[in-house]
Amino acid sequence: MSFNEFVNNRRKELNMSVDDLVRRSGLPKGTVSKITAGINTNPTLNTIEAICRSLLCSLDEAVGLAASQPPEFSNSEREHIRKYRTLDGYGRSIMDSVLEIEYDRCNSVTKLIKRPCYFVPVSAGFGNPLDNEPAEEIEISDTPKHREGDYVVRVSGDSMFPQFSDGDMVLVKEQPSIEIGEIGIFVLNGDSYIKKLGVNELISLNQKYPPKPYSSSDDIRCLGKVLCKI
Repeated sequence: MSFNEFVNNRRKELNMSVDDLVRRSGLPKGTVSKITAGINTNPTLNTIEAICRSLLCSLDEAVGLAASQPPEFSNSEREHIRKYRTLDGYGRSIMDSVLEIEYDRCNSVTKLIKRPCYFVPVSAGFGNPLDNEPAEEIEISDTPKHREGDYVVRVSGDSMFPQFSDGDMVLVKEQPSIEIGEIGIFVLNGDSYIKKLGVNELISLNQKYPPKPYSSSDDIRCLGKVLCKI
């Protein structure tokens, strides 16, 4: 069995989508997609290890040196089973109903749309990610809010905490200006930021960071309005 066949079979055992595997492994969507599609048949050892951790299996299982075993129950899962077995018929019927509803909700087919994503973070010292870094298309859920967005960028640092944290991905509507009080993506004198727009200043939500004032002598551009966190 090839590695991509093993990965796809294991995903099915765990009821895991490709997007689930991307989130759990921390690997780029393109890397995972090429493996599951059988395009990349020789991934690096680090990539294989990340996928194995996500699929709850060993390297030996992945390369065919050991038989794949179903994932063991966690302690919390065992405790749920123990409690379930103590319920009467009425209690079990209630739990079964809730389980079915939540299973359908979590496993329903979600329509997806593609948006370009710039993985170079918006933060001082990284320059303008839209100019310097090629975008990689990612899939996000197809919602009215998401359809308004034009691209996705990654946040670096905690200056916009608690609304945005380090590593968050945010959806941006490309536009040359935003209203005072709105949050946008800006390039100020060559460095990119996610900030709230003030009067002649860019404001951090985290109060330990002072505002960044600017004047007519500064080079400032608005790259778009931040719509939401992905």
